[in-house]
Amino acid sequence: MKFRSSALVLLVLCIASLIFLLDGGRNALHNSCDFVPVYTGAQCLLNGSNPYDTALLNQQYFQSGGRSDELISWAYELPMYPPSTLLALFPLALFHFPAARMLWFLFNGCLFVTAAGLVLSICPRSHRWLATILISFILVMSRVQLGTGQPANFAISLLVIGFFLLFRGRYLPLGALLLTLSLAVKPQIGGLIVIYLIVRKIHWRPAMAAAAGAFALLICASLMISANPNNAGWTSDLHNNISTNLAVGAVNDPRPDNLWANSSVNLQAITSIYFADEREFNAAAYAVFLALLAVWITAALRTKAGPEMHLLFVAALSALSLTPIYHRFYDTRILLITIPAIVIVYQKRRLLGTCICALTALLIYSVSLQGRLQSFFENHGLWQNILQNKILFILCQRQQCLGLPILFCLYMVAIFFIRSSQSPGDDCRISGAALSVN
Repeated sequence: MKFRSSALVLLVLCIASLIFLLDGGRNALHNSCDFVPVYTGAQCLLNGSNPYDTALLNQQYFQSGGRSDELISWAYELPMYPPSTLLALFPLALFHFPAARMLWFLFNGCLFVTAAGLVLSICPRSHRWLATILISFILVMSRVQLGTGQPANFAISLLVIGFFLLFRGRYLPLGALLLTLSLAVKPQIGGLIVIYLIVRKIHWRPAMAAAAGAFALLICASLMISANPNNAGWTSDLHNNISTNLAVGAVNDPRPDNLWANSSVNLQAITSIYFADEREFNAAAYAVFLALLAVWITAALRTKAGPEMHLLFVAALSALSLTPIYHRFYDTRILLITIPAIVIVYQKRRLLGTCICALTALLIYSVSLQGRLQSFFENHGLWQNILQNKILFILCQRQQCLGLPILFCLYMVAIFFIRSSQSPGDDCRISGAALSVN
């Protein structure tokens, strides 16, 4: 029976992986619009030109075999990846765009599937089916990001793999390298988790090396851009690009009348509904984040954490890390790292674990759900009522922004109950864990 159960688990995971790769690959080989800014930016970096000048990006794109019908409109979203992203991905710039796009798809696809398999191997063997279903759901729902070539998949995959390598005490240099690349590409995704590894002294030396490596890549890339006198204004260009993307009606504007904001997950997409002034809704979002972070820090300082508690604290931190600054729905795939914690809570507190599981699935599905809800209410003539009610608007169009703080709070409740009911040495068995603190 054990063999049959394991084989069936593997079959389900393989089917989900095939759907993820085949459907994502079908779009990736004809689209990969989110890959264009980092690819052309990396080419500009290697050529000594300004990677934040869209005219130069277009030039590099067409010289590398890109097609005009696949080029994104810079009026929609200006490039604003940090220089470290471009340096970390520079090997892809050595290839023509069609070949680089193929390699990028293969890297992203294989790394994300590997991360999913590693997460499953960490999960407690009890309720393995719960973990399998959640992981498979995340894989299937992530095929859109794979198809657009979104760097978030790359950064999240490396973060998950690197974190669990350090957590298990295996292949520490490789884990440090993967975390370095993850932080270099999207530091806002895994930064707090790496800090947790360092502060809690969970193989903190490799974690510290990863943070230092990412910072070194940022400095090196910045110096490479600045080496050309023609690029003297590149920092101003980057700042202007960020400001333009955050302007009223732009792609990163969190205000309620901006449709693009419905795919945001940060708290500003909620606080902007109640505060019209940018400074006010940003201050409100940061205040909520800092209050929740203070709760997390207080609990962490008062808890002598073993392997299961580390997983619970990291799960809470992964949800919280998406709330203070701009994130979009594809960054919620960081919740892949929380699956072992979900199983731990479920086997100790069934109702609480069920709520966390359901909310995690909702956060992964939320953007797809929004369109269905809007169509439903429009067909029944209720959409204008939804738009006029702030709470209903949040529940229908910005539920992921509310769901992340709630998910964080549920993890904190789980930490409190599990810590209170635990006797010394009563730690959940984590498959393959070899955690050491040094």
